[in-house]
Amino acid sequence: MKTRITVVTPSYNQADFLERTILSVLSQRECVYEYFVLDGGSTDGSVDIIKRYSDQIDWWMSEKDKGQSDAIHRGFARATGDILCWINSDDLLLPGALKRVQAAFDADPTTDIIAGYLALIDADDKIMSLPRVPGGNTFFAQHGLVQVSQQSTFFRRALYEKVDGLDLSLHCAMDLDLWSRFYSKAAKWRRLPVHLAAFRKHGNAKGSGNAWWERYQQEKALVWERYPELFGNKNIRQGAIALYRGWQIVSGRQLRAMWDTTKSRGKPVTEIFGEFGDHGLL
Repeated sequence: MKTRITVVTPSYNQADFLERTILSVLSQRECVYEYFVLDGGSTDGSVDIIKRYSDQIDWWMSEKDKGQSDAIHRGFARATGDILCWINSDDLLLPGALKRVQAAFDADPTTDIIAGYLALIDADDKIMSLPRVPGGNTFFAQHGLVQVSQQSTFFRRALYEKVDGLDLSLHCAMDLDLWSRFYSKAAKWRRLPVHLAAFRKHGNAKGSGNAWWERYQQEKALVWERYPELFGNKNIRQGAIALYRGWQIVSGRQLRAMWDTTKSRGKPVTEIFGEFGDHGLL
């Protein structure tokens, strides 16, 4: 039996992008065991969009919650799939991503987490950059550098439950905290050198604005305090950053990312990765 994937979308007042997010998941429905959409009581038409696709969504709700972490955790608490991931209501799963992820988990039952590359797109679905960050590197994490792109990361439900899930008190750095706990359990990461998801940068994104940035820095500092075995030595962390930058150059990833970005910048994401089906930059 193939590995079963549960996808959760937390949503709040992102009607401009929500439909594209939903379609990016439903277009891969053959690889989706469960799809949940948890809306925090949007007032911008998001609920109408969700209803439009409700016959293809396994479960959805729209009511006031305690924030993004709470919505994601509610979805994961209901999940029965083997693998979990969340894709925010303004981001995208790229065509063929789940097929690749499913095949990778099927090929190695000992793998706990799969991490891929992340494309950056703008409000109009056009490519901004195509970085190649090799997320999930245990060596660098043990030396204070955790490089993981949330949108392109998939993990076993058993591992999520083992570390007691997301910290609901965190609203900006909850993913960093989760990855740190995965590392603390010596989880086995596998990296897929392919773009699996797209992160949308736009004016109303959660990560925009000084208030968000200040809160993220506060929460990140808290996470660093929680895991001194990973982040406790500033000098080691700075050395890891320098080593990582050199590794990116020597490996050719930085040059390839620059070349991919130069060729693709300003083009629609569908022109680069395809409307549907198994496409991607390898």
